[in-house]
Amino acid sequence: MESILIFFLYFEFIAMIVKYFKEDYHFPLRYFIYIGITAMIRQIIVSHDEPVATLLNSLVILILIICNFIINLTPRERPESKWYFKIKE
Repeated sequence: MESILIFFLYFEFIAMIVKYFKEDYHFPLRYFIYIGITAMIRQIIVSHDEPVATLLNSLVILILIICNFIINLTPRERPESKWYFKIKE
């Protein structure tokens, strides 16, 4: 079962690389968070023998979900600010 889950993790990384090229060399941070959450859930499924490790993995998932929530609250497009750079016209 572990090798099947690792195969799907590799498949996600390949899909992530394809998405990077399709989005004009821009990759949002939230995709990394999604992959991290999925990988941690798979880790819990594969090795759930130690309760302390399972609890720590669950806390990591909670932290990633909170980060995802914070990232989705912020605007995706930053307003243009001309006072940082002086443009010579």
